[in-house]
Amino acid sequence: MRAHIASVLLFALAACGQAAAPDDAGAQTAASGQAAAPAAELSAADRTAILRSMNLSADARGMVENECGERVEPQIQQVDLGGAVGQAALLAMSGGPNMASCYGDGPGLTLLMREGANWRAIYYSRGGFLAVMPTQTRGVRDIAFAGPGFAHPLHRWDGAEYIPAGRSVADAAMENATILP
Repeated sequence: MRAHIASVLLFALAACGQAAAPDDAGAQTAASGQAAAPAAELSAADRTAILRSMNLSADARGMVENECGERVEPQIQQVDLGGAVGQAALLAMSGGPNMASCYGDGPGLTLLMREGANWRAIYYSRGGFLAVMPTQTRGVRDIAFAGPGFAHPLHRWDGAEYIPAGRSVADAAMENATILP
């Protein structure tokens, strides 16, 4: 189990531009979560629409300009939130040499919901990871901002977007969550 968690952490860190996994002392959040199950690939049209909704345009190599003016490859994956949201998309924007000053400890994360042929942002965070919780509000899974520490801010679906729930979840509650990206 520990080896599986370490490989998931290494993948997540690689996606956000970090070269090495944190030591055990700094990995309490990610180590307690589960790896995300592989999701179906988004179509090229969906990927283009997601980037367009964020005012981004990919070059021939699939690179976009991040907030720091660096060319990076965006990571986009589907995530099942259930209920009225259904299959959402998580856009993770990493950084290059300026990542720490651009996004913090991890990538810039935007969760988007499909609206017809378009996509709309329903949650945004900087640094850390996103934890999709097993609990639900209004039939849509709750999410937590999984950054460093022992407690993580919980967000609930209000019918239009994710809003702070006014409480945090402990590391122990993250054991049944799906940690993304």
